[in-house]
Amino acid sequence: MFKYHGQRIFRYHQYGLTLGFLSLFLPFGVSGLISGYFLRDWLILDIVATTLIVVIGICLVLFVVSRNIKRRGVFAQVKQKQMLARMILSNKYYEIKKRQDSGKSREKIIMPKVFYRYGKKKVITEITMPADGGRFHDRFLKMGKTFEEMYVADLIETSREIGYVTYRLLCDVVGNRYSLQQVTTEGTQINLMKGTSWNWDKAPHMLISGGTGGGKTYFLFSLIYKLMQIGIIDVCDPKQADLADLGDIPAFKGHVFTTNDFIARCLKNAVKDMEQRYAYMKSLPNYVSGKNYSYYEMPPHFVIVDEWAAFMSTLNYSESDEILKDVKQLILKARQAGVFLIIATQRADAENFGGGIRDNMMFKVTLGQLAPVGYDMMFGDENKNKAFFNKDIRGRGYKYDSSGVPSEFYAPLVPSDFQFMTEFRKIQPMKPFIMNSAEKKETDD
Repeated sequence: MFKYHGQRIFRYHQYGLTLGFLSLFLPFGVSGLISGYFLRDWLILDIVATTLIVVIGICLVLFVVSRNIKRRGVFAQVKQKQMLARMILSNKYYEIKKRQDSGKSREKIIMPKVFYRYGKKKVITEITMPADGGRFHDRFLKMGKTFEEMYVADLIETSREIGYVTYRLLCDVVGNRYSLQQVTTEGTQINLMKGTSWNWDKAPHMLISGGTGGGKTYFLFSLIYKLMQIGIIDVCDPKQADLADLGDIPAFKGHVFTTNDFIARCLKNAVKDMEQRYAYMKSLPNYVSGKNYSYYEMPPHFVIVDEWAAFMSTLNYSESDEILKDVKQLILKARQAGVFLIIATQRADAENFGGGIRDNMMFKVTLGQLAPVGYDMMFGDENKNKAFFNKDIRGRGYKYDSSGVPSEFYAPLVPSDFQFMTEFRKIQPMKPFIMNSAEKKETDD
């Protein structure tokens, strides 16, 4: 069955912008010739008028083309097709056919069946290349990273069909950034950016990595501000820095922990809460095997630990072992009970996580500028062919929900006049989920 892949790339596409410029400039060129004809008897006036028309035409066309490219209009497509054609030609990804013409041997370049398609809403670019066992079969199957670097875009999907491989690239991601006011929660997910949500039921537990000045603290505040309105939040700040200030807010009374002993107790209480929730669900008359906390109208319980690496570095071996034991239980068992971890750190070194903990935190976010090894720690060897770019934009990084490939991410933009502490004081204290006495007794037993 025929499937439309887009516009095929030919040799002439390498001159796309030049041809586009000339087509727009043509009316000005014609106007210059006409003015020259009518003013031919006045030489100086003829030269001045023609020159003025040409200069105005060149400036106006350059302005229109550059502005159109920035707005991802038709000339953005022309430029991308031009880059694609030049990439094919410069790397000699084509066949040469020789033919005899008037006794002379001539060569004709046969371009591969490469197709370009501009996707929906001007943010998706699709490039389809042949994967038919031909001369460039292996190379065309590994073009994802090249396209990311060419277009400074994110490869979001690679699909295969008989004879072809298609790369889908996401461009202009910053246009999908939400302000804090646009962030919403729906059911078991929080919408962080247009097209990007964290569904804690499907991708339980979040790991955040970001250096100083990357926007990690503001992102944590944004999560807390939105999630506390639908659930219970415990905040652990071993450095006693920004998050520790929440301890002075009435809404967080009894939910902020700053010393090693209290942070350890917080994690242990989270494990206890998990066990009590499981016992509570099974004690209900409407218990259904396989249903989770939301089915029984239980609020989610989020435990946020900032500066994880700094915290682990202050523990001795036995303390560290006990902490990792509790964390591992939460990572592996707490999803169905509705208890979720959000761990933030500057570097996600394996030595600060027990076996399987880091890999089982299913939603990962990087913020700020990371070294290549930082991306390897977060996203693993399976994404080593992904092209990661550092940009000097606060709150910008990558996210990975354990499906597909990591993609560019922008944390919610917090207005300059928005004060988290002022807004937190307006929120009522969090109320724990209360189990009735009979069920509570059964849990304690």
